[in-house]
Amino acid sequence: MKEYIFIAKQLLKGRSVLRSYLNLSVAKHTINGRTIDVGGGGGVECLDTFQVSPDAVIEHFDKKTGQNINFEIDALPAQSDSYDTVIFLNVMEHIFNYKHIANEVVRITKPGGQLIGYVPFLMWYHPDHSDFFRYTDEALQKIFTTAGAASIEIEKNVKGPFTICAHMTMSLVPRILRPLYFLPLYLLDELFLKFQNNPDERHVLGYLFVIKK
Repeated sequence: MKEYIFIAKQLLKGRSVLRSYLNLSVAKHTINGRTIDVGGGGGVECLDTFQVSPDAVIEHFDKKTGQNINFEIDALPAQSDSYDTVIFLNVMEHIFNYKHIANEVVRITKPGGQLIGYVPFLMWYHPDHSDFFRYTDEALQKIFTTAGAASIEIEKNVKGPFTICAHMTMSLVPRILRPLYFLPLYLLDELFLKFQNNPDERHVLGYLFVIKK
């Protein structure tokens, strides 16, 4: 029930089911050194569940934080090999020229540094300002290998059909009731997955990827 308690607390903060599981995934990773959050909007929501080392200094690239950057065509305003950690969460699906932005976030990552990213998969249409794509793990491997990644580790947020149902309908439920609404669906999936020999990868909320250069 430790996982459920974490997700329930996230739901009470107004996070979606997908964002709640994303935050659970990134809680296992540490931000260190010079760090840039690309496209995160500058808010604390995308960073508040990471582990943060004492030497971490966090910067932001986003129009919402005052930078006039077009992720479709502009080079990120940083020298190559300049960041120890690059954060790139829930951005790629909004960029039509995904090869360009993939090249850029890899370019600014230091050799030996880390690029931590996430893309949703089973997700409703959510324009900000546009919503173009959904990626699979095979696509992420090819895109970032072509962009110059030395290694890519991908974690699939595989859940059962009832969690997916909860994700797609949670916005209809008053925030204070969301943990209660989620509980029976969470328990049904625990039962469902218990009798699966292999996780059913049709029910993927999204993909967390960690790239080394």
